[in-house]
Amino acid sequence: MINFEFVASKLLDVCVSLWLRVYGDRIDLEEVDVGSGCRKKFSKKKVTVTMLYNYLLTECKCLDVEDYCQLYILLDISEFLLPNRNGTVFVSLFKIVDDLTSLVKYNWGGVVYEYLVGSLCNASVVLKKQLHRKHFYVVGCVYLLQVSKFVFLEFYVVAF
Repeated sequence: MINFEFVASKLLDVCVSLWLRVYGDRIDLEEVDVGSGCRKKFSKKKVTVTMLYNYLLTECKCLDVEDYCQLYILLDISEFLLPNRNGTVFVSLFKIVDDLTSLVKYNWGGVVYEYLVGSLCNASVVLKKQLHRKHFYVVGCVYLLQVSKFVFLEFYVVAF
């Protein structure tokens, strides 16, 4: 429900609204142990979006173009497509950005959609169990909710 209107959101909406492919290799966000050159740049166990941003700002002159691009793309994915409340970067993403040429082989639309829908389902369960709660936090690309509504309405207007 968006703005008190039910809007059907499907995986295809992700493809249309965010231009993400909805087929390809699955991305496992639960993966915890990856061998990654990108990941080795950070000594702490948990890497956050803030750490990535600060690293890019302080080390930009020392990084070669490929390393800078890998970290910048990782920052974009973590901040826009797969954000979470504590700003942590999914470990599995480090391995993915290690090879920039392979970015196109992954099902980005599927992982973005599943992550957001999973968060909405969890929020729904919490709200049902705790009726006195008036708010909840949604993780994932919440921009998709707004875009999906407009894409849906645009198709509806064009069709009629």
